[in-house]
Parts: sequence; C-alpha cells; structure tokens
Amino acid sequence: TDAHSASAVCSPSRFGLLTGQYPIRKNFWGPTPLTQELTIDLRQPTLASVLKSAGYATSAIGKWHLGFGKGRTDWNKPLKPGPLEVGFDYYFGMPTVNSGPPFVYVENHNVVDYDPTDPFVIRKESVTQKWPEKGGYSGIGGAKKAHLRYRDEYVGTTFAEKAVAWLESHHKQSKNQPFFLYLATTNIHHPFTPHPRFKGTSQCGLYGDFIHELDWMVGEVLGILDEHKLADKTLVVFTSDNGGMLNVTGQKAWRAGHRLNGKLLGFKFGAWEGGHRVPLLIRWPEKVPAGKISDVLVSQIDMLPTFAAIGDVKLPEDAEIDGVNQLPLLTEESKDSKRELLVISPNSPKHLTIRKGNWVYIPAQDEGGFQGKEIGSHLLAGAAAQKLTKLVNSDVSDGKIKKGSPSAQLYNLNTDPYQATNVHNERPKVVSELSSLLDEWRKIIPPSPRLGWVNLRQEGQATSSKRKSNPAPKIRAKTISRSVSLDFESGKLEPWKVIKGEFGRPIGNRIHFFHGETQYNKQGEYYLTTLEVSQKAKKGSDSQTGIIISPLFTSKGGMMTFRVGGGGSSSTYVALCMENGQEVEKVQGIDLQVMQKASWDLTKYSGLNMFIKVFDQSTSGWGHITADDFQFDGELLSRYPTGYKKKKN
Repeated sequence: TDAHSASAVCSPSRFGLLTGQYPIRKNFWGPTPLTQELTIDLRQPTLASVLKSAGYATSAIGKWHLGFGKGRTDWNKPLKPGPLEVGFDYYFGMPTVNSGPPFVYVENHNVVDYDPTDPFVIRKESVTQKWPEKGGYSGIGGAKKAHLRYRDEYVGTTFAEKAVAWLESHHKQSKNQPFFLYLATTNIHHPFTPHPRFKGTSQCGLYGDFIHELDWMVGEVLGILDEHKLADKTLVVFTSDNGGMLNVTGQKAWRAGHRLNGKLLGFKFGAWEGGHRVPLLIRWPEKVPAGKISDVLVSQIDMLPTFAAIGDVKLPEDAEIDGVNQLPLLTEESKDSKRELLVISPNSPKHLTIRKGNWVYIPAQDEGGFQGKEIGSHLLAGAAAQKLTKLVNSDVSDGKIKKGSPSAQLYNLNTDPYQATNVHNERPKVVSELSSLLDEWRKIIPPSPRLGWVNLRQEGQATSSKRKSNPAPKIRAKTISRSVSLDFESGKLEPWKVIKGEFGRPIGNRIHFFHGETQYNKQGEYYLTTLEVSQKAKKGSDSQTGIIISPLFTSKGGMMTFRVGGGGSSSTYVALCMENGQEVEKVQGIDLQVMQKASWDLTKYSGLNMFIKVFDQSTSGWGHITADDFQFDGELLSRYPTGYKKKKN
C-alpha cells in the first residue's frame, strides 16, 4: 500500500491526522515537551469537531501528546484548553508519551487522583516505575498518588477497558446516536511494557509481545461492535503515527527475524519511506468491499475531509485544509486517488521531502532522523542502521554516507520502492521541478518558533529559535584574579562529587566532538561532562543520568562566570543552589557542543553558603551537559550541603 502518516514523528503526525493540515503550517517538527501548550488552534476544524457538528458523540482515549492549556502547562490547574476544546466530548489517557513525564492519567480536564495538598513540582524526582528506554524521571515530580495510579504494564489494558466502557455506555444511553472513538495506544512505543499475560507470547521478545497486546486491544473494540450488532455499519480505521523505530528493543526484534518496516528503507523520524509509510487498514462492511488492496497515494491528513464527507459536513473555506476527500476511493466510486502530491515532514527541517507521482525528492543526504551511529544505540537510524539491517542504498557503505554522494536524493518509487538507488544526478529536470515545488511549500512555514524537539542540528541554525548562541572563546588554562576557580585542569572530578546516578567519566578532554569536526571550545584541556563513558570510548552516551555537585562556598558577591554546553531541555542544566538545596539560578546548553558564556550575579547572595549543581535526567537527543571554568569571589568550604552524601561506588 502507499499510505503515509502526516509526519515521521509522533506529535506532528497526530496534529496532521486531527486537523487535516501539514504540520509545517505550524512549524511543527518533533515531540512536544511536558510544558507545551495546546498545539491545535481552537478555530481549526478537527476530526472530532467536524463529526460532533454532524451529531456524533466523540471520545478520545489514549496518548495525546499535543499539549494542554495556554502558555506553559500548569499541571496543578485544570488542563484546558485540551481535547475537549477541540471537539471531544470525553477524554481519558496519557497526556504526553509513555517514555517521558508526567507518568499520570488525565480524564477530561484533570489529572486522575490529583491531590492539591501534594502538587506537581517541576524538576523533582517522580514516584514512578523505572524501565529500560523510559526516562525523564526528574522532569516533574510530586503528585505521588497520581503517579502511583499509573502502572506501565497496565496502560494498554486500561485504555482498552476505557474504550469498551465508553462504547458500552454510549450504546446504553444513546444507541441511535452515531459515534466517533479516537483510540491512540502506546503500543508499540518504547518502553516495551506489555501486560504480564502477554509476556513471552511472541518469538521476538518484548517488541512482539507488545504487538500481541495491541492485537488484543483491537479485538476488544471489534468485539463490542459485534456484540451490539454495530460492526457492519461502523467504519474502523487502523493506522500508525509513524514507522517503526530501531531502538534497543527494536534491534533485538530485528535479530529475531522481525522486520519493523518490512523491506522499506528508514525508520521513525526519517525522510526515507520506512519513517512514514504506514499501515492503513479499513473495515466498513456496508460500504467497503472486503479483501481489497489499494496502492494509490493517500495521507492521514486526508482523513478530515473524508470524514467530513461521511458526516455531510461542509468545511469552512478559510480552514486551510491540506487533506483531500478520499471517500470515493473507499467506496470504489473511483479507483484513483485525488492526491498526486505529498509533502512529507521528517524530524529534520532541512530534510523536508516532497512526493509527486512516483518521484520523491529529499533535499539532503541521509534520512534526517535519529543520529545513533552504533548498534546498541537507542537512536540507531539512517545510514548507520545499515550495520545491522544490511538494507541497500547507493549512497551508503559500511554504515556511512559515501564520499562523493549527491547532496540530495531522488527516487522513483514505482521502479525502486525500497530506495536502493539514488538517481539524483541522472534526473536533473525532475530534481529541478521538485526542488522548485518544495521551495513553494516551504513558504507556508510560519516564522514562529519551532514546535517540538529537533534531533539533527540544522545548517545556519545551530540553536533553537528561542536560544541565541553566545559561545565562549577557546583559551588556554591560565591564572585568574578571582578568589575561586573551578576549572578541572587537574583532570580529576574532586572536589566535586557525583551524588546520584552513574557517569563513566565525568571529566572529559576531547578536542573534537564526535559528530563532525567541530572543536570543543574548552578552557585548557579538561572540562566537566555527563556524556563520556570511558577514556577510550569513540563516543559518549546520552543515556547516563545523575547529579554532580560542588562543595559549599560562601559568596562574596560580584559575578560568577563560567561556560556551559550540551542539552537545552529542562532535564539538563547547571544550577546555583542555596545550602538547603533550593535552586536560585539556572542555565542550560542550547543543544550544541559549543559551550556558551554564562554568568550569575552573586551580589544578592553575598555572605550566604551556596553550591553548584549539574543536573542531567535526559537520556537522548542532546541529553547531556558540559561545563567549565567557574570563576567567582568567595570562600570554598571543605564540606557539602546537608542531605547530599557522596554516592557509594
């Protein structure tokens, strides 16, 4: 088949499915953080609002990951606007994603089991289960009762039970009213936590077990339709928000013989077909003939105008809908798709891809997705994935892009559906046409800040649109006039301490970052880092997490200057803390190896005992922090803050 998700990434893909718009209309590229406001404009028609206007009861159950509220999400207040404000009568589900916080359930506008006497606290350790390929445990904590309600192995069964209960309730109370259920499961997103009864039921480990649970969930919904004799007249659509991801569990499944995306090249986040060509199964016995297979081009953004046609709803002329009505194709009134052109959004903006007919044009090398380079990396993808998959692409050899390969890519999917041969240099006219078309589509991208995390550094934009680069100069180690200097030139961590987590080598001395040839702009030879795993390792690991602290010092006022690099998320930062642990100043990297100038005014803290904390609770995508050359006036003490004991080895 030739069906495509709106994006190769979860959040923008869901946005496209629900709104019928290309995610680029919102400058939407990656997964949203836990503080993301609602990403859907309340004036924009959605699948839910369109069907609701046609008299349908509407419900959303499962993963949302499209933000809540206006401005930064306040988890201690009603979460609105949210699903109910974009057309759903009822919502129960996971607010973000099962691999990241908060690990709670939300029902309508409220966190389930929320206790106002135990509020959510940003950057506090959460009371939640720990699993491989799950992270962000200290993204948001507090709300113990709400966190304890959430049990990873029971998420799938909980969603299935809620879906069945809603269908049962609707049938009992309003059985003559049409309904729309949007069931968004977490299967098979990492962490892989199938219910215990599904563990060990497949031949490819937890990956296959999680698929078995998904199969059961679908069966539960179909079963209730059969029970109430609704199956024949109910349209059931089964699809995915993106292609499979070659994470650690995915790699184990691959070795066991499971091909995540079939023979397609590429994986989740990427521009190659494996990132966004997805299953699209339709069951509608009264309207759609059984057993038919279509190979015409369709996109999930086509759902909205198609559902509008089913509900006989006229869409507003100013709604900017990019989808097309495919109802005639479903009912076989037509055998041709109304879609000839498709804009495909991977995670990397510079890899924004265009499809016209059988031709697909990618204006950059590789797939623009995850950047893991070695087998065993959670983020293995792109050219590097060939080391494991052995899939063929003419630009790739030994897991790397060949020298002299074209700067962009062109494939004929009719003759080369698995993208084995890049014909960019052989078809200059096609390249010129598609490149011009793509340039026109890029014009609809608004100047507003990007939505979502972008994994691959973009040319000409080393930082996010909200963070300006202010790099510190690279200098030799030198004496200073300030009374305290913490510069790591001894090559040892002392007097700093790791008080939580594991860091293989917290003092680094790389000259070049391992992605490309950019030099570290360190002061002297050594610097503090949460990335390095050992002295001989070719690359570091973002999976390391923990906390490093300095000894206490008594501030004498003035400015503290230092440099900071690495991740720019709320889960990686350097903080100035009071002796009781209260964070009073904080700074992050900007998702870049180049360390930035940073400074804090200590005047108002003069005479107080303080310490510096390096915090890392991120496990991927610039999930590390670097720091160097702390200089200030004060008295360094020989003790540490109360409650912070040195981690036992």
